[in-house]
Amino acid sequence: MRRPPTFLGSPFLVWEELKIILGSPFLHREGGQGVRFRHRNLFASIALTISIALALSACGTMQQSTTYYPLTDKTAPSGKNVLDVSPEKFTADLVTPAGFKVKTNGQYKTEAQIKAAAEAIDRYWSEIQKCATAAMQTSGNADDEKLLPEFPTHLSIEIANTWKVVEGPTTHRRMQAFPSLVRPGGWSTARREEDELYILVVPELNGLGPQMAGELNLWLSRQTTLLTDIASTCSSVPCLRFAYNNTPSQAWNECVK
Repeated sequence: MRRPPTFLGSPFLVWEELKIILGSPFLHREGGQGVRFRHRNLFASIALTISIALALSACGTMQQSTTYYPLTDKTAPSGKNVLDVSPEKFTADLVTPAGFKVKTNGQYKTEAQIKAAAEAIDRYWSEIQKCATAAMQTSGNADDEKLLPEFPTHLSIEIANTWKVVEGPTTHRRMQAFPSLVRPGGWSTARREEDELYILVVPELNGLGPQMAGELNLWLSRQTTLLTDIASTCSSVPCLRFAYNNTPSQAWNECVK
């Protein structure tokens, strides 16, 4: 699930909490005099405030349940496999020719559909790879292009089985979508994780391209000093049709065959 950055435990957190305490909540109770201290000993008040801030910071660190690494955080763990989803959490029943691990959840009913879906996933990758290669050459990362063919073996893709056909808010076309974890009551066609290489996407694969570009950007940032934002540069990869009956969805109306 995509989450906003959390920096609990940061040395800067103490100062931010100190500023909060020095603001209205504590001091306004002291007779409503804004930031005016009412204690006789100014230094004792400051010392007390710092102690409270440190305690709050420690509590915040203990409550942190998820580690989030912003793409620009160079202190994040590095390594080719550090973001791979563990086999205990993800059991694939399909591996595409390019090497993507896929959990289909029984959403493709025939061998022909399974094969077509695998080929479509690899077609998305082909478009992303071409875009990423061009971006890396332009930005000065040309020597790192050799990393690209390895990426598919690290990404896990799950086909959603909780989807419904809903009306898109912008196009008003009917499309497959599953409940959003970010916006309660909303719907998503695809989402990706920021702390592991994982994508959840509807069976018609609508939205897979941009999410794949985002996960590639995440993985490359662990291998090299990336000089371009592939997640943004390659987000306009078109949707692709394949031999799968997605009726009554209209998501493919303007997709490429």
